[in-house]
Amino acid sequence: MRTYSTPQSAYDGGITKLAIFECVGSVALYVGIGVYLGTFKYLALAVVFAPLMLFRTDVSARWGILLYERFTILLLAWFGDHHSLGDSVYAGGPKAVFYFKKVIYFLLGIIVFTVIPVVGVSVRIIATVYWAVRKPFYTLENTPKNWLRQAFCTDLASPPEILPLEATIESHDLNFNGILDFIHSEGPKLLILLVTSPIIVLGYIPAVIYRISFKATVLVYAPFIWVAHSTLRNPLPLKARLERITKGELEKVRRGLSWIIVTALAAKFALVFNLVDKNYLVSKFPSEKIVTNFVVLGDLPWWQLTLVTDAALTFVLLWFADAALARLDGQGAWGEDFVLKTTSTISFVRAALSILTISHFFNVAFMSTAPGWLTRLLTF
Repeated sequence: MRTYSTPQSAYDGGITKLAIFECVGSVALYVGIGVYLGTFKYLALAVVFAPLMLFRTDVSARWGILLYERFTILLLAWFGDHHSLGDSVYAGGPKAVFYFKKVIYFLLGIIVFTVIPVVGVSVRIIATVYWAVRKPFYTLENTPKNWLRQAFCTDLASPPEILPLEATIESHDLNFNGILDFIHSEGPKLLILLVTSPIIVLGYIPAVIYRISFKATVLVYAPFIWVAHSTLRNPLPLKARLERITKGELEKVRRGLSWIIVTALAAKFALVFNLVDKNYLVSKFPSEKIVTNFVVLGDLPWWQLTLVTDAALTFVLLWFADAALARLDGQGAWGEDFVLKTTSTISFVRAALSILTISHFFNVAFMSTAPGWLTRLLTF
């Protein structure tokens, strides 16, 4: 195990001692902030923005850097065309013109290095979302690797990045190391530092904070990563995987539970539309409290929707696997890649919904037994 990371070692998945220490420290830091302020909304904010790390891919990173590079070329060309603006707006003596041109050059530099990080962050978001929509399966398949790389392979020894993987791909000069080289180049150091300060403040310091914030969400996303790894990277051959879906004991149990969920929902709608007498249906349950808390006659809570969707996907998965298995050795066989991606995606969504639903009931149980001060702290 390495002590600290480099951009290439992080890209290759080399776990470092410093990254593990940072994970523990980040979790402790955010928990400490939450206890001190009496709210975990900052950790919740980090959880919301973590997918920008999880959903990145090599394709989205290279596409984003190419887009960013094209913009910076145009911006620097504009800067080159306008840095002599002082010649056209000031007609004073030679020395005055010289200093005025310096001021114009300085102001234009401030504008350029302010716009660059803003555009870079925007490109990062656009590239991640665009390729996640365009290639959802490929994106989800890369989430376990991204989680491991960002949590346990990347540490403060690696330079911060406005765009994902820019330190590894190195296809443009406006990365962190390039800016440092520019600051240390010949010329007035203070002036160069002032000109480049916007890209440091707006681009690289937030990147470091974001990296630390992501490490604080490691435990939150661990179940999601386990689901992605177990469903999207299943090593079983295609036929064995389809037979496990159609004949496996675990799937038979899931289908039995799915029938119960679908029946309960049908009974609920029958009550809502007065097709069945409420007293008769309530009498079939062990207690009226179960009807109140879990059937929820007057509403349709989100966790019931996840349960029903999970049940529906279970039957869809059975139908699809059975149809694919029947065509496996025939002339009209479906493509193996299509079958694997479809079964993996359905399995992933179903497992994610299960975790979401279970987390709700765990939260209900925890909030009903935890001390009052802790429940108030956990209520954002």
